[in-house]
Parts: sequence; C-alpha cells; structure tokens
Amino acid sequence: MSLEEDIPVAPSSTVRLTVPAFLLGFLASYGEVILRLLQGKDVVDAVWPHAVRSLEWTMALRSSMESVLFLVVFIVGASYFVRKYSTKNPSPRLRLSMLFLLGLTFGLTSIHFLMDVFYLRGAFLLLPTLFGVILVSLLLAIGGMPTIREMGQSKIAWPRIVHLCGVFFAAWLIVPGIPALIGFAPSPPDAPVIGYGAEPGPFETVQFSEAYEMPAEVMAVQGELEDDITFSVYLTLPLIAEDKEVESIPLAILLHGFGYPDADAYQDWTQHLAAKGMAVALLQYPSDLRPDGYESFEASDSEGESDFLQHTYRDLAIRAALEHLSGMAIEEPRHAEVENHLGNMTINPSDLWVGGHSLGAGYSFLTLDDILSRGWADRSLLIALEAPASRPAQASLQPNLTNLPKETLVQIAVSRDDMSVGVCPGAFFQQMFSDLPTERNQLIEVQSDKYGFPRLIASHYLQADPAHDTLSDWSFYRRIDAQADYIVAQSRNDTFTADWAYQYMTDETMLTQMGKWSDGTPVLPLKLYHDALNESADFDACS
Repeated sequence: MSLEEDIPVAPSSTVRLTVPAFLLGFLASYGEVILRLLQGKDVVDAVWPHAVRSLEWTMALRSSMESVLFLVVFIVGASYFVRKYSTKNPSPRLRLSMLFLLGLTFGLTSIHFLMDVFYLRGAFLLLPTLFGVILVSLLLAIGGMPTIREMGQSKIAWPRIVHLCGVFFAAWLIVPGIPALIGFAPSPPDAPVIGYGAEPGPFETVQFSEAYEMPAEVMAVQGELEDDITFSVYLTLPLIAEDKEVESIPLAILLHGFGYPDADAYQDWTQHLAAKGMAVALLQYPSDLRPDGYESFEASDSEGESDFLQHTYRDLAIRAALEHLSGMAIEEPRHAEVENHLGNMTINPSDLWVGGHSLGAGYSFLTLDDILSRGWADRSLLIALEAPASRPAQASLQPNLTNLPKETLVQIAVSRDDMSVGVCPGAFFQQMFSDLPTERNQLIEVQSDKYGFPRLIASHYLQADPAHDTLSDWSFYRRIDAQADYIVAQSRNDTFTADWAYQYMTDETMLTQMGKWSDGTPVLPLKLYHDALNESADFDACS
C-alpha cells in the first residue's frame, strides 16, 4: 500500500458540507447574542452574559495553572488520538463534528477580540491561549501537519493554504500565554494582609433589604427587561457588641451602575465599608425606562453631562429610595429589623459617605442634592465617584452643593483603559468641587500594567465583584477602607484614626504606590490630580 492510500479521502458529500458545518459552528457561537438582540435588548445587554462568562472562565484559569497545563495536555492528546483514529476509520460525521467545533471556536475567538477592542484591552491572556490550543488541535486532527501541497502532488492546494494560515493564527494566540503557562512571567503583589485593602473588618456584618414604593410616573414608563427586579434598599449593618459602647454609626449611600441593579455584584464594596462600623445602603434604581419619544430623542453628551429623558424618572426613583431609607433606618420608629439589629444604637447621617459606580457615580449628584437638603452630612462627608458616567444636564436636576461641610473630601477614580465611559466625565466632575481646598479635591487615575501575569488592566469594572482582582485590591479597596475609617472616626470624635486615614488619602506617596511584581519591579502607581483638565495632557481630548 502506498503512502497516498493511507491518507483518508473525504466523500464528496462531506466536502460539500465542509463550509456549511464550519459556518454553522461559527454562527452558533453568536447564537445567544443574536437571540438577545431579537428579544429587543441593546448590544451591551446582548453581549453581557458572554462577557461575564469570559471573565469567570479567565478567573478560573488564573486560579490554577496546573489545571490549565493539564487541560492543554488533554486537548492536544485527544486531537492526536482523534487524528490517528480518523486516519484508519474515516468518518464523515466525526469530520463534520470537528468542523463544527472549529467554527464554534473561531467564533468564540472573534467575540473575544471584539470585546477586547471595546472593553478588555488585553486583560485576558489565558483565554485566547486556550482558544489557540483548541484551534490548533482541531486543525491538526482534521488536516494533519500543515503543508501547502497535498501528499504526492506538485501543485499548491488552496485548502492546505487555509489550513496552514489557521495553524499560524492559532500559534499567534498561544505564544503570548507561554511565559504564564510555564511560570516565567512575574506575578503581581498579593492583596494586603493587614491594614487598608486587607480582608474586611473588624466587624462582622448582616444584610437585609426592603422594597420601596416606586413613584407612579416611573412605573408608567418601565420596560420589560427588569420585570424580575423588586427595586429595594439593601441595608448592610455592622454587628457591634454592646460592650463597645457605640451610641451611633455613620451612614453610607451607594448607587450601582447602569443596568446592574444587582446587590451581589457590590458585596465586596459594601462589606469593606460596613465592616469598619457604618451602615451601608445600596439603592436600586431602574435602568430600563421608556418615556414617550425616547426612541427618536437624540441625546447630547458633553463635558460630563447628558440630557437623556430617563434621567428625570431615575431621579424620582432615587429620591423615593432615599425617603424610604430615612423612614426605614434613620427616623423613629425604625423598621423592626433595623431595631432588632441596632438596639440602642442609632444611624446618624451627620457623618456621611456618598458614592457610586459608573452611572451610579453620575447620579451621586442627585443623592447629594437630596441629602444636603435634608440637613444630612452637616459634620463630615466623603464623596467617592468610581468610573463615573455623565450626570444629568437638565436644569431641574442640577445639585445644590453650597452646603458641603468643611470636612468634605472628594475622591474621583478613573481607569485609563475604561472603554465604557472614558476618563472625561470624572475630570469634569472634579471642576464641580473647585471651591474645596486643593488636597480635598482629588482625581485618581488607575493605570494598566501588562508587565507580568495576570495583567493588571484598569478597566471600567474594577469595582464590581466579578472583576475583583489584585488591581482592585490595591487601587480601590485600600481607598475604600481608608474612606470608611475616616467617616467612622469622625462620627466617634476619634481624631487619631481620622488624622491617620486623612493622611493616607492625601499623602501622594502613600496613596499612589501599588506594591511590586514578584521580581521586584514596582507596579505602575496611581496618578493623582487636583485639577486634571488643566494639569495633564492626558485629558486634553476632554476639552
């Protein structure tokens, strides 16, 4: 038997189905996205489940390099045995199945690169490496070793050219991940084990929620995408023993991002605040609102402001949630569950933390307008705006910030590779606090550092639990702990702790240093600005 006779020849019917099988697999990778688009969801909502899964897969791959190596060996070994089997026992079904899987993997890879351009900016390294391993294994199982000619022929075969290009593409995906796979890439610093950024403490916490009454005007324009949400105030309280003799605790009010009314996504944030000894209220507000004319309305978005019609209705919802919070936990008689947990302690909003993530950061100005009109935050106020999106531009929704207390500190954090809202809204927001002393008005830029593995990418999602990584610990949770320490100490007249927390938040060296990679190279530090629009060329594009 000649060598040529050992090579399986696919039946003509299988050859005709080669491209359809591949395309079917490719389309299957986009199936969920297409289905969600057909259900009326926008592009962001359509790709969101896939983005979350990609993040979960990447975090799982990061957690155990031994498992990744085992998976790589298993995939490559399986492809070898499949190739050996199919050489001796040609099976059209097996070949078409592998072509389907090849199309599916190419499709998933294409989705990854689309998300990488618009959101991820190189944050995921092992996922494309694994896609590359799967691709090259399937290509070798289907077509054998890459050549440009069929065995025994002198002419160049275009299918073999395509096969060769596919193998090179797969190798291109694999190569960047090799240093991480074999352990040569430096690793980032571990999360702090003591001090700011360590595990939440010193108190344990308890959380419960109560639905608030949505204003009728808001209910009238709610869409169907959030029918499964019971919009509530989630209250997290520290468990403080009676022998601590604490009479009152301060309050924190947190607003989530657009389309993300998920208390579970902000548990780490609320725990770091509450465990320091403060009550934390996460206010859910609706995202899917469809007022008359919203589809044809051409909104403007400039200088950190936008005039979307939905702003007015969300303002009503947020104020309703704040009113519910006041009756639930501040005013007497408090709701029974709050009373049971706090006993003789009260929640005193004279010392207040207000903040939010993304659109929630923009809507923090609505919260500030409301709480200042109530006389809250009359002693100290910490404003934390994380990855802020534009705030409302409507004249009726402009905040009155004339009553900010003397002890006000503003920290606005932006991420250099934020592909969702960018850095400009934060820079414009800083101008709204220009009357504060310079050191109390901060814009902090988180840098990306791709030096080692895992890569430290300053994305839009550092503050959410699914994206909690080393960069979050050092750039975000350390600041959150210091902010909470400051407000709690102010409420107890503990000047020593308050001064220490204040020094940490205002001393540039202490605030911005980010630890070192495992080989001793410093992680790129945070950048601190007191007037970002006029201090740095990095913000020239904003104006």
